[in-house]
Amino acid sequence: MNKTIKSGVRELLFRMISKFEEKQQEKDVEFKQKQDCLRVVLNFLGNLKDVAGVDEIVKTIENLSNLEQKDRIRTQNQYLDDIASITGKKRPHKPTVSDLDSFDIDAIRNKINEFYIVRKQVPTLRTLLVELRESIGFNGCRETLRRLLLSNGYEFKKNKNERSLLIERYDISAWRHRFLRTMALKRREGKSIIYLDETYIHKNYKPKKSWQGPSTSGAIENVSIGKRYIIVHAGSEKGPVPNSLLVFSSKSKMADYHHDMNAVNFNKWLREKLIPNLNEPSVIVMDNASYHSIIVNKAPTSQNRKDDIREWLTLNNIPFEDYHTKAELLCFVKRNTPEPVYEADELLKENGHEVLRLPPYHCDLNAIELIWSLAKRKVASKNLGLAAAEFERIIKDSFESITSEEWKKMTDHVIHVENKYKERDRITENNLESFIINVGNSDSSDSYESFQIEVLDSDFDYGSE
Repeated sequence: MNKTIKSGVRELLFRMISKFEEKQQEKDVEFKQKQDCLRVVLNFLGNLKDVAGVDEIVKTIENLSNLEQKDRIRTQNQYLDDIASITGKKRPHKPTVSDLDSFDIDAIRNKINEFYIVRKQVPTLRTLLVELRESIGFNGCRETLRRLLLSNGYEFKKNKNERSLLIERYDISAWRHRFLRTMALKRREGKSIIYLDETYIHKNYKPKKSWQGPSTSGAIENVSIGKRYIIVHAGSEKGPVPNSLLVFSSKSKMADYHHDMNAVNFNKWLREKLIPNLNEPSVIVMDNASYHSIIVNKAPTSQNRKDDIREWLTLNNIPFEDYHTKAELLCFVKRNTPEPVYEADELLKENGHEVLRLPPYHCDLNAIELIWSLAKRKVASKNLGLAAAEFERIIKDSFESITSEEWKKMTDHVIHVENKYKERDRITENNLESFIINVGNSDSSDSYESFQIEVLDSDFDYGSE
């Protein structure tokens, strides 16, 4: 019994058949040429009837010609029969899954959510299939379930990290909106955008893969990561800021390299390496690392002594009474805390520059992050058995080898990322009004923002006792 072949296979067979037909046409031409040759031979032999044995030769040739003709016709007929069996009408088949309505689809979604939210488990096709067979009588196989999930918008892909959730927090999202608007405005004003940051690299940093062979071991990865080197640099679309590269070895064994970079070192780098080499007023883009964010006008906290809090209130012309408790004084501080003024920002501002701080968790908006990746690849490709002094030289050479065109490429990529954020957040460049977050009053008595204390002199008039 002939079986119906699926459309994809049938299409492949049709292509094979077309090739077969081309071959048949070639054979037809060849067969015709043979017939013409035989006809010429037979005509020649017909003129030699008086020669003994000619009649037998003629009969033999005619028999061979007839046999070849019959075999050719039989092959073509078999070929046509095969085509008829292959291209037969597709027969209906019984579906593997009964028709699912919207209720069943919702039940599948709810079951998946139940795994994540209630059971705190990651569902698999195997576990989900067992549950669906019990709950909605699903009678398909795993492959059917997989296709069903794909058709309803599910994907089996790499998990999102926490960053993708944090960047959508309302305050960080608002920060991003302000940042994107300001960047667009500064670019229209023709301001030079300078990106700066810090990173690190270990002495034994090597590529993860290398060409190896029977007699070549390739780059051997060291057991120890080696000494850590801290790198500070800055640049723009025009290239690196001249003489701004700083490389020094770490003295700390802490896992976090930020312990090697403090406010003193960072401000010294600003004064000696960055500011003297900026030829025009620029916008400095930096993140919010602790040593970038030393507050000059820091308000007192509960860790301060009561006298320190009183002194701060006096310096800021905020009235208070001697009988106010420390808790009350801190309430006054909270109500009157000014916007933070950062030491690094003031240093740059004094020299005609302004600082634009990146939103938290948005390193993809800093072009120098791409420069780190490029430079580290260059270092890794040359780091084979280098001494400490040579390794530091290789680091500097790798950064110096990065061309202005490569810097421009990295900054263009960041602009592309900015545009993607704008498109997603529906921000237009024409809307340059400041983004204001209005914190509404909460009905909940537990809300910290809405919890205010009205201090009455009569409540704490201890002096009258």
